Amino acid sequence: MSITKEKEIEIVKEEEKEKEKEKEDQEIVTLVSNDEKKFELSKDLVLLSGTLKAMLTGHGSFREKQTGIIQLKNIRGEVLKYVVEYLKYKKQYQNSKKEIPQFDIPTEIALELLMAANFLEL
Repeated sequence: MSITKEKEIEIVKEEEKEKEKEKEDQEIVTLVSNDEKKFELSKDLVLLSGTLKAMLTGHGSFREKQTGIIQLKNIRGEVLKYVVEYLKYKKQYQNSKKEIPQFDIPTEIALELLMAANFLEL
């Protein structure tokens, strides 16, 4: 049984897409808070944020796209820590069919976290 040339090209293109996706998932992006706390995350987690996704994949020539380092000058480290935890939570329970546990946050940073989530389009 022989595969047509068109089908073979299609298979090769799919394999290339999968390799590119794996490479992207393995890339590390560093988020830096306004108090210089650094959080290293896989790119696939960072892309869950609309704002960060635009910086890393948009058509512009954002410095972040070249360096993989994103300075978040309006977010404190303590708040960014919860943003990072939320990104992991979101990835873990995305498309989950089981009951999703509540994501708890300290009351004292709730407003700041809400503003950060709004800015980051979470």
